[in-house]
Amino acid sequence: MIDPDDFDDDLDFEDEEILKVKRISEMTEGEKLQRFKRFFDSSSRAMLQDCLFRIENYEDGTGTLEILCPNESVQQRLYRKKRKITNNINTCWSHIRWFSLCIEQDGKLYCHKYTRNGDLVLSYTNS
Repeated sequence: MIDPDDFDDDLDFEDEEILKVKRISEMTEGEKLQRFKRFFDSSSRAMLQDCLFRIENYEDGTGTLEILCPNESVQQRLYRKKRKITNNINTCWSHIRWFSLCIEQDGKLYCHKYTRNGDLVLSYTNS
């Protein structure tokens, strides 16, 4: 039986780094991306595991998170989660203003670019 009045002063709290949460400003882009993915449910995280990510940074300091989907089906499923995507972008990156959902077909990259509000800005193709 445990005595509730018996306090042990030998607790070791030297490993405070374990309890410390990194500030976003201290995270690498990879850590921010992992944080971004963690905010989704398990089925969405599984979908995101098959995607590739990159950030296109612009001269004015803003950027676009580009998500390369493995196929059109994943792209459409992520489109339905665009509000969740924008909310998660806002918690991970302050300079990201847009996100793109892209697929590659016939050697070309087809993308739909959205604002932080989830509104379509433009559709474009890169060769």
